[in-house]
Amino acid sequence: MSTQEWYLFGHLLGVFFLLAATGLTTGAAIAAGRAAAANTVVTLIDLQLRSERIVTSIGAILAIVFGSLLVNEAGYSFGDAWISTAYTLIIIALALDHGVYLRRVKAARDIAVSLGNGPVTVELRDKLNDGIARLTGIVLVLIWLVFLWLMIAKPGA
Repeated sequence: MSTQEWYLFGHLLGVFFLLAATGLTTGAAIAAGRAAAANTVVTLIDLQLRSERIVTSIGAILAIVFGSLLVNEAGYSFGDAWISTAYTLIIIALALDHGVYLRRVKAARDIAVSLGNGPVTVELRDKLNDGIARLTGIVLVLIWLVFLWLMIAKPGA
């Protein structure tokens, strides 16, 4: 395999990690919103937190490092609009994910932990259905889809 193919492989591996984390987090969030027991919510939120903190972080590091190496190797420029947009989107996505979404998810987890083995309360249900967390999650999914489209279509390249 050529150097460019190795860089592409590493970059795609990172993208797959990012998309896997998005799917895992989305599924766990939906399941947590439908759960009847607080301890089930804790488990599902723990899954979300680990998915975002670990899988998203690994994916972002791989995608950025190998993508940056690939830019020069493939003959692109960091000034190309699609590449600049991709870097901007990944920075925005990570900031939203770690700065907004995970804080809201952690707040819901704290309530669920305080309930122990009891049922999901109205307070917890409201926290799980938090509009800002939901909107942030939707925006993150959309950002990852645009990011994926940029990498496939390479508009202007």
